[in-house]
This record gives sequence, C-alpha cells and structure tokens, in this order.
Amino acid sequence: MRLGVIAAASLVFTFLEADAFPLKAPKHFIKCRHTLSGLSSNYHGDTEGEVSNKLRRDVLSNILTVPLLSCVSRPAVAAPPMTLGESDGLGARAERALRPKPPKLLRPKLNQDFAVLLMRSSYNALDKIDCIAMDQFQRDFFFIRQAEYEPYVNALGPGIVQQGMLTDPYYFDFISFAQYATISREIAQDPPFVFEEQQPVEVGEGQPQKFVSAVIKRDPSLKNDMLATEHSQLVGNAILDRLDETFRGTKSAIPSIPKSATNEEAQAAILASLTQIVKLFLVEGFAFDGSASISKPASTSGTVQFCMELSSPANLWSGKSLQVRRAQPRNDFLLKTSMAFLVRSGYAIESSSVKYDGTKETSYITLKL
Repeated sequence: MRLGVIAAASLVFTFLEADAFPLKAPKHFIKCRHTLSGLSSNYHGDTEGEVSNKLRRDVLSNILTVPLLSCVSRPAVAAPPMTLGESDGLGARAERALRPKPPKLLRPKLNQDFAVLLMRSSYNALDKIDCIAMDQFQRDFFFIRQAEYEPYVNALGPGIVQQGMLTDPYYFDFISFAQYATISREIAQDPPFVFEEQQPVEVGEGQPQKFVSAVIKRDPSLKNDMLATEHSQLVGNAILDRLDETFRGTKSAIPSIPKSATNEEAQAAILASLTQIVKLFLVEGFAFDGSASISKPASTSGTVQFCMELSSPANLWSGKSLQVRRAQPRNDFLLKTSMAFLVRSGYAIESSSVKYDGTKETSYITLKL
C-alpha cells in the first residue's frame, strides 16, 4: 500500500474556496496553482499547515487547492485519462438527462469536519487500493466536476449553491457526486496492477515545482473485482474510527454488542448500536431525521435484516444519480459505517442495499446472528 500523492482533501476539492477548509497550501504549490488560470476564481489565500520532506503524503497532507499536477504534462499508465469529450460529450449529456433533478428542500448544514472526513476518507481509500495514479485522478476529477457543475447549479437556480462550502448540503451533494463518479470510473477501467505515477518533490522558495516518476505496484491479492468492496470498507472504517474517537467515553458513544448473547438479545443490541450511529450522523448535520429498525426479524436460520432511514440526507441527489450511473462504489456513507461496525463486532454481512424514495434514503443490511 502506497502513501497518497496529495492529501485527500486537496484533490477532492479542486476548485473550492480555500476558506472552506482549515489547512494550508505551501507557497510553492500556490504558485503552481496560479499558473492554472481559469480553474478557479475564488481562492482566498492560505490558512494554517506545514510541509514535511519525509513522505509523499506528508509533503502535501495539508494542501487544499486545485489539481496541481495539471501544471505538467506527464503520462500515467493506468486507466485512460479523462477527456472533455468523455466528461461532456453526447454520452455524458444523455446520461445526465436520465438523472433526477436536484431537489430544492430544507436540509441542515453539515459539520465541516465531518464533511471533510467523508470526502477525505473516500480519497484516501482510493489511494490505498493502488488502482490509479493520483495525479491522473485529480485531472479526471476536474474534468467531471467542470462538466457537471453548471448544469447542476442551473437546475437549482441562482443563489442556491454556495460554491466551495462543504457545510452547504447542496454543494456537498454535488461535490460528493463528482468525487464518486470519478472514483467509480477509475475502478471500472480494469486498472493494471503496475502503473506510473508522478509525485511532487519539495523545492526551494520561489522555485518551479518538480515531479518525479514512480512505479506503483498493487498488492497482487487485491483483484480488480474486489476494488469497490475494499474501497467501501476502508471508507466505513475511517468514518467509524472518527466517530469512536470523537464520542468515546460520552453518553453518545456507540454501544458495543455483548459477545455472548441470545439471538433475541443480539438483535436488540445491534439495533441499539445502529440507532446510535444514525443519531451521530444527525448530530453531524448529515440529515434532518433518521431511525433504525428491524425490517425482518431473525428467522430459524438466524438471519435478520436491519433497516436505517435518513430524511433529507446530504447525499440525496448524488446517491440517486450515482445509482443511475450504476457507479460502484457509491457515497452511501451511513451504510458503509454501519457495515464496518457490524464486521468489527464479529458479524458476517450476507447482503446490503440502498434505496431512495422521495426525500428518504433507506439502507438495508442482512446478516446472520
């Protein structure tokens, strides 16, 4: 597993305003960014952060700016690079017409740290599974976002979307769609196990940015048909880790499931845990309301199905639209987190699914007690 070329948030938010994030871009990267005229007109300068020379993720772990590696033209031997024809051609426009229109509805503001966590963990997971050069991912992500932003904003009307503000559910819905549309594209391209990646090297103040080529080799046991599942597991674990770290030792902590319990006791304990995960998503502003329930009680074989419902979630439009694209993986963050919790608790997931109906997202998990 390699370290990331650029920290999660740096690529995920390619032309967002810097004041939406609490980290800093070093000056030599800002200089590189300013050579990309037209990519962003909303950059407001630096916030705090530092650069380390030790590891390539450390070098850029606190950068939140545009796709810097677009400053150079380098080959990345992995999935074919995105082109304008692919991102905004006839096929893309036809697919766009099939998607639902973004809804105008009242939704709470997201907690910024939580929103950044969702985006960052999704990028980090892609980096860890070693299926695409991350410099190419930035470029592809930019093309998709560039093509999709204007139609999305026009569908909602002027003044609705707060560009660059992850706390705005309209903007989060859009940028999460663009991120997962790109991730699923890279994973679905039958990626090679060995490819080339351009990595930035630190240079002196005022010096032009330089890059070195590196050969990336994926773990041979991680086959292409396992990439989407592995990505979802990594994202779910990252979110669960943060929730545990934030709420451990408080009344809001996710209750554990007793190791020795009858099927009836286990069902009740799992339901209590899933209910608390839903509540934590509500605390973070991800949805207006939510609940968890047992949709199919334990059968004689010990199989039980749980259901989690969110009202007006921040991924309402993007989740529906990613389903239209048949994207894998998708941004079903509540499902990913809940499955990560259940797997850690020793349960094997038999099946899972997500459905959208009106303003609700409903996740189903079937497992054996």
